[in-house]
Amino acid sequence: MMLTPKVDLLTHEQKSPKTAFIKRYIIGLQFNNNKRLIINHNAKSKISLKLIDTYMLWAMRQKRLNKMKKQTLYLIITILLVSCNAKTEDKNNVNITEPKTQEKPKDEIKKIEQNGKSFYEWYFKNDFPNCGVIKDKNEKCLIDTIGYFKSLRKLGTISEKFINKEKQRLLSCSEFISTIDYSDYENAEAYDYDQYCGDFYYMYWIKSQEPPSSFSVKNVKKINNNLATLDIYENYGEKDEPLSKIFLEKEGTIWKIIEIKFIVREESKAEKILIYRKWRNTMVTLHISNGGLAFEYHGQCMYFYPIKKINENEFEMIWSNDMDCSFDNGTRNTFNLKNFPTIGKPFAKFKLKNDILYAEYYYKDWVKKYTEQVAENVFTSKYFIKNE
Repeated sequence: MMLTPKVDLLTHEQKSPKTAFIKRYIIGLQFNNNKRLIINHNAKSKISLKLIDTYMLWAMRQKRLNKMKKQTLYLIITILLVSCNAKTEDKNNVNITEPKTQEKPKDEIKKIEQNGKSFYEWYFKNDFPNCGVIKDKNEKCLIDTIGYFKSLRKLGTISEKFINKEKQRLLSCSEFISTIDYSDYENAEAYDYDQYCGDFYYMYWIKSQEPPSSFSVKNVKKINNNLATLDIYENYGEKDEPLSKIFLEKEGTIWKIIEIKFIVREESKAEKILIYRKWRNTMVTLHISNGGLAFEYHGQCMYFYPIKKINENEFEMIWSNDMDCSFDNGTRNTFNLKNFPTIGKPFAKFKLKNDILYAEYYYKDWVKKYTEQVAENVFTSKYFIKNE
């Protein structure tokens, strides 16, 4: 009987044909009603065991192939279902997060104008405020910036970038006024501190001592999606005059002020501060020239030191005992330290920055001992311009 390829499953015996058929030859093959292979011992034809093995191997391969086809079909269906679900979810997410309506250009320009002018509205409404001066725990002066920055943050339209710029602008005044006794500040004459704290004597954000009658906004521009500008004009009763340009940056959905620049007007240029001049702290005056550095304690005592120029804004002070003084200033003391100033060696580096002369001392322990045991406020970290 011919072998047919229509075999679904194999019996237990057919899974191990060499065990099922003990004899070397068997007689014939036949299929029952369930199409399972059975042995017909009455058949006259003889089929070799090798042929049976070949058939069994083919049948098993067909079974595995059919199973793989089913698995592949299941996998394709699963991928299609997952893909469809993912697309549906993405579509739903887009619909949820996407704004139904976009802000109209005209409305956004109005918001830029409203937020941009908020600073000057606050400035005019509060009578052009400046940072006040209070007394600290050491009876010295202290610039009160806490209330100022709190008021600006409360507006909700002022960026931290603007506040950081304000901190930098007020730094020189803050460092200078911190060296002044509060009692001296209270009794000071007008303009005593205008070199570093000009805001004390005029209204900084209008560059005047006289308040204008009003201000207006012009030239509102949206540069791009994150940057906008507008111009502030002031009026003293006749016509609008350009005052400043305000820069805004979008933070999230809110336009906030990041910088205010004054529009260039005819004004005298500020004097460039050079390092070669007179500087002071509360105790001594420094006379700096190309020829050297002199510490003046008072009219009858001067100590002289050579300098080594680093650049136009920096130099090193070389230690010396050269003096013209009626008393000993105590600089020869070693305070039993191993490391103390040596004649001919660098003692300190001075650097000019933001109109302040900063000192970096190479013998910090010695300077500390000198300050504690001999005289305070001689070797300080900062010196300020001394006006004649």
